[in-house]
Amino acid sequence: MENGFKTFAEVISFAVMREEESHDFYKDLAEKTTDPFLKPLFTDFAKEELQHKKMLLTIDAVALESMFEKIIQKQNDPGIAKKLENIEPAPEMAFGDALILAMKREDKAFELYSLLAEISEDDDLSLLFLGLAREEEQHKMRIEKTYKSLFDQ
Repeated sequence: MENGFKTFAEVISFAVMREEESHDFYKDLAEKTTDPFLKPLFTDFAKEELQHKKMLLTIDAVALESMFEKIIQKQNDPGIAKKLENIEPAPEMAFGDALILAMKREDKAFELYSLLAEISEDDDLSLLFLGLAREEEQHKMRIEKTYKSLFDQ
């Protein structure tokens, strides 16, 4: 394996670490905010990241098949995340800003996993990274749709 990963376990370990970082990020925001709408939103995002971690730690043929199904699904990305300015996390941010922050974070995770899939010379790893990229893309698109329905005329 190239690009710093010597084993499949190292790839999984890296991905688990990224999911833990995302979980901690959203959990921290949920704890810091006093906004009654943002607290459960960030708490839900944190829970989703834990689900990703759990899936990675228990990856098996069923999980790989599920990832493959996501890889081949056509996505209609509204592209909102790319059009908006970056937002700094803050305990007292507006709901729209919180959605922007989350969609941009998911977009960065999508880009990272997509790049790793592209540069990996191991087909199995490429598929794994593509599956992870699609997971992040789906989260981003869900957040974008919410943002669009609330704020985009």
